Amino acid sequence: MRPLLARSVAIATTLVALVLIVVITLLAWGDARERAESDIRLQAGMVAAVVAVDPDPEVLRRAVATTPSGQQGRLAVHLPDGTTVGASRANAEEVRRAAAENRELTSTDRNGTAYLLPVRTPPGAEHVGDGAAGDNSVVEIHLPRGAILGGLATTVAGLFAVAVLAVVGAVVLTDRLTRPVRAALVALADTASAIGRGRLDARIRVFGPQELARLGESINAIGDQVQGLLAKEREMAADVSHRLRTPLTALRLDAETLTGPEAQRIRDAVSALDHDVDAIIRSVRPARSEADRACDLAEAVRDRMSFWSMLAHDQGREVEVDLPDRPVRVALSREECAAVVDAMVSNVFHYTPAGCPLAVTVVAHAGWITLVVEDGGPGIADPAAALRRGTSGGGSTGLGLDIARHAVEATGGTIHIERGKLGGARVRLRFGELGVPHEEDQPKAWRLRRRP
Repeated sequence: MRPLLARSVAIATTLVALVLIVVITLLAWGDARERAESDIRLQAGMVAAVVAVDPDPEVLRRAVATTPSGQQGRLAVHLPDGTTVGASRANAEEVRRAAAENRELTSTDRNGTAYLLPVRTPPGAEHVGDGAAGDNSVVEIHLPRGAILGGLATTVAGLFAVAVLAVVGAVVLTDRLTRPVRAALVALADTASAIGRGRLDARIRVFGPQELARLGESINAIGDQVQGLLAKEREMAADVSHRLRTPLTALRLDAETLTGPEAQRIRDAVSALDHDVDAIIRSVRPARSEADRACDLAEAVRDRMSFWSMLAHDQGREVEVDLPDRPVRVALSREECAAVVDAMVSNVFHYTPAGCPLAVTVVAHAGWITLVVEDGGPGIADPAAALRRGTSGGGSTGLGLDIARHAVEATGGTIHIERGKLGGARVRLRFGELGVPHEEDQPKAWRLRRRP
């Protein structure tokens, strides 16, 4: 937002400055032209006064030489006998016309403008040659085209310098004045992003303009309401799950008494349902505070695999566990990490034949902690369906993968399903490492990758 404000203020200030420069330049042009014309008329008037008193060429030459225009060769006197004192630039026809009509004329060419002022030669003058006494003389003074622009260029350059300083000052002043607003907007955006990533306890420290403060209070209220709704949902799910305990126990006891080809299938279905109810109860436990949501994933995997390894030994499964030597901490509680491990490993035991190998690996790299669980079973025919709760097929509700996906996404990570080196399914859960910043555009949803 800061660059946008700077560009907007710079453009607006520049437009205003350009308008002022154009207006002031036009006014200065007119004023400079008036001053230049007044100055040359004053000089021409001084020489005309001398002509009216004594039209002697020598006297006039000295009079012309005393004026700035005469020194620059831009002033001349045309006497009635045709004598010209000084440097003439006007057309001879125009000079004769001014003398004959006894009125001021101007003659313009590409070099500038010549002003022709007729002057009555005094009667009885003795130095006008063959001209008749009382004939008109003409004082010519030339105004070059660039005479006005010379002084105007300095004025315009000064205006541009002032305009540049004004634009820079406006941008700096706007940056300082909008700093509280920008800080408030950044806080709002960060908190909204944190809530969107699942940190429902994130709150905005309200400050800045009144409107932004009200917006921050509204976002905080929304977060409180969402937390309350989730707490009620958890309580309801936990209550329902616990209420299922009694009928499930009775159903399991009844299933044990059954005989025949369908008995084992019914017992397996009851066992899977009981496992899913346990997972629901674990998943709806009250959320921990931020301080408690920190767990060494490698330690949690080591602890749970000590349990699952004994069951694997009973079923003749080969188990490989590869864990890093250093702690790898994620923003989950110990119970949540254990629930993820149990959900992944229990799926292997439920949906692969006895004797199929199992491998569990934890890898830490570049701020991400990856938990890989793979088996030597038949694999997952439809990975997309497996990650959609309630539609994974194979007699499963898909709850285990759904629990794992939610835990991974809570840390800003992703879950991938592919075929592993053991020949069966490989599930890669990439958790964001605790205390390591990650990019805002990191995909939060799961991705799928199939290998032939």
